[in-house]
Amino acid sequence: MSEIASVPGGLNGRDEQLQQLTAAEIGRAARAPRPSGRRRARVGSVAAPLVALFLAGCASAGRAEPSASPASAGAPPASAGSPAGAPVEAHTDASGGRLQWRGGPTAILERDGLRLLTDPVLGPRGPAVFVLPRHPSTGVENAPIARYTDPPAEPLGRLDLILLSHNHADHFDAVARETLPKDVTFILPPDAVEAARAAGFTRLTPLDWDAETVIPTRSGRLRILAVPANHSHDAALDATLGKGNGYVLRWEGAAPYSVYWTGDAVFTEPMRAVAARFAPIDLWLPHLGAVGVDGGRGLRTMDAEEAVAAAALLRARHVIPIHHTTFGHYREPVTAFVQRASTKSLPAHVHVPTDGAWMSLPR
Repeated sequence: MSEIASVPGGLNGRDEQLQQLTAAEIGRAARAPRPSGRRRARVGSVAAPLVALFLAGCASAGRAEPSASPASAGAPPASAGSPAGAPVEAHTDASGGRLQWRGGPTAILERDGLRLLTDPVLGPRGPAVFVLPRHPSTGVENAPIARYTDPPAEPLGRLDLILLSHNHADHFDAVARETLPKDVTFILPPDAVEAARAAGFTRLTPLDWDAETVIPTRSGRLRILAVPANHSHDAALDATLGKGNGYVLRWEGAAPYSVYWTGDAVFTEPMRAVAARFAPIDLWLPHLGAVGVDGGRGLRTMDAEEAVAAAALLRARHVIPIHHTTFGHYREPVTAFVQRASTKSLPAHVHVPTDGAWMSLPR
């Protein structure tokens, strides 16, 4: 396993019982009945972004970013889905679907005839690809954020659905607002409707927490449920940042499959409620990066410790971590999650995606 970079301590807003929960829930998950033939946490690696790009991005954004991206401290470990150096899949797995991570919170999911795009952030690499009202680490106002790698060169192609977790610039950028097709079905939180309509999108389906919509698929249907995504453990800050969504996606039909995409959520009681209702989850897509871990008001997305605890509670069969590596306000490398999952013997298969590569949806 690759050497893991050190991560900041002293988390503000930390659940006081997280340490005990982590041990207890992982123990319960490990004892839970599992399909035959499963092995405990598999981790491995596919190629990481070039370190030179990280250094260039950090140097360009030096005034806005107090430290280099932690992702540059170590290359992601190999993907469990295929051995290092194996050819990238170039075709759709008709029976199980596939996923392409496009950096940050942006991914394409294909399954049963539907093609979904999450949190479109499409701007090119640069020292100031968007501006945040206040930097989550430094508190600096109107902070420009660096992007270290370009989005994949492969075009987005046909889209059936756009799923938006919340209307922040690092989840719905100017390039996405300008270039995405305006007649695609757009599922989003009610608070984001005005911005999407102003950008010209016409087929808006707002979902408040615990609301759902059903989309026909080639052989069944996809049920999409909006669930809470609390952006912070600090209640006042969470309210200021706005009401965002996570989504539970359930393909129903001959080959059912469930995905829980967290959006920008820290590990809270609402996430525990999702686990109580839907565990075990086939595939968990958590937003990592420990945004805000070194700031004055604590986490804005999960760190490795919270993510491992949540994965155990969800009894996730597979985990594909996203929302790491790409941008300058991400503070913890994905290797921290991989290492903690291995150390805690998390009974889930962890797959670290390669930016731009397709991988089959694991089962």
